[in-house]
Amino acid sequence: MTGNASKMNAAALANETAALQLQAVEPERPDWLTPRAVAEWKRVVPDLLTLGWVHRLDRMALASYCEAVADWEMFRERIAAENARLADSGDVQTFATGAKQISIWRQLANDAEKRANAAGAGFGFTPLARRNMKAAVAPQQELFQNAHSDAASRYFNH
Repeated sequence: MTGNASKMNAAALANETAALQLQAVEPERPDWLTPRAVAEWKRVVPDLLTLGWVHRLDRMALASYCEAVADWEMFRERIAAENARLADSGDVQTFATGAKQISIWRQLANDAEKRANAAGAGFGFTPLARRNMKAAVAPQQELFQNAHSDAASRYFNH
């Protein structure tokens, strides 16, 4: 909108931007994660590293996401078990008075889902979040090793 106030060329601007990017590094996995959360950590970290969307600074955010997913899975299993056990639904709690309300398991599952979605959005785990994220671009490698990459320098002097 205001142009290039620095008067730097496009390559210099791109290099400056790239220099500010953090290298993708797996955060140290917390010891206190539940087994389900560890499984989620192991499931998502390789893709996050490939995309360049995780760094050691993201430990708490990633741990929060993984624990929320683990909680959601556990509560959904509890709801399924309640649905199988009860003639009514594991999603609805019926009191002796006949009053009904959403079961505590459904409330907990809904809360875990909200926590997982909020934490996961920072890592691009929703289509809307991914739309605004850019994957790190790996430098292009030589197609053929020891090929013609330096041919011009052998025949032409600069």
